[in-house]
Amino acid sequence: MQNRRGIRRAPRPLLAFVAALATVLIALGALGPGARAAPGSGRVLVVGDSLEELTSPYLHHLLPGVPITINAVGGSNSYQIFDLFQESYEPSDSVIVFDAGTNDDPEYPQILAENLKKVVQAVGNRCMVVPTIHGFTVNGVDNAGKNRVVAEFAASRPGTQTPDWAGFVHTHPQLMQSDNLHPIEAGAEARARLIAAGIDRCLAGEPNAPVASGANEGAIPPGDVGQNGEAEGELSASHEAFEPAGEAPAQGSSTGPEPGSQPIAEAVHFKLVDRVAVRRAEVAKEARRRRVADAAVAALTGLVP
Repeated sequence: MQNRRGIRRAPRPLLAFVAALATVLIALGALGPGARAAPGSGRVLVVGDSLEELTSPYLHHLLPGVPITINAVGGSNSYQIFDLFQESYEPSDSVIVFDAGTNDDPEYPQILAENLKKVVQAVGNRCMVVPTIHGFTVNGVDNAGKNRVVAEFAASRPGTQTPDWAGFVHTHPQLMQSDNLHPIEAGAEARARLIAAGIDRCLAGEPNAPVASGANEGAIPPGDVGQNGEAEGELSASHEAFEPAGEAPAQGSSTGPEPGSQPIAEAVHFKLVDRVAVRRAEVAKEARRRRVADAAVAALTGLVP
């Protein structure tokens, strides 16, 4: 229909539809890439240890336009990584990457379970990315227990993303350093891609990517075979033989067991973790002492006329 100036107006139902569509498009544009469905501001918080220190430099490139805050300290166990989470978490965060467990003693997987539970108490239904774990074997105990914690945690929170770092390591040992714990540069970038994919699925509100039965426990992914002949979905021991990232030994060399073929728990590493924990406790104690002192001074100042 036309108004008195001869300008044709669209029917009211059509105007309402166009207005609603414009609102949706503006909202999608304001949220930025990948932030279509996640609650919060679209910011991603990443906390972790030395593996995350190697991984995180690639995340900004892999997720352009996504605001990312990273707080990672090498040698941290999941207790300390929970502290890093508390330091950096904002209720407006949309996704939390809790990259922990590598430095936890595998004989006590309940440590990781406890700290994951504490994160959930803070973030509610916010989407989380929790990579599977490839770490030291201690007293013959590998990381299957910790990875079962990850799998059970994901099962209890639909949408939780579990990038299968453990499975990746078992099938790509050439991308690991000779300690069979830290990746070389190419391995760090590949690890970042796994985590970035989980973040993107979180932001899009998608369910966890389907994996083979048991793959979240470090099993062999679909279509691959483990170095020791493990079939799809079977667990591969964390201390399996692997080809070091460095130069291969000469043929016929008999220098003892192949690197990585024996449990590689290092007491020095765990002592370093302990020292970090002690130092962090000292810093926290000093901060509390200063707060108490400042409060006392403030109270006394208030009494002075």
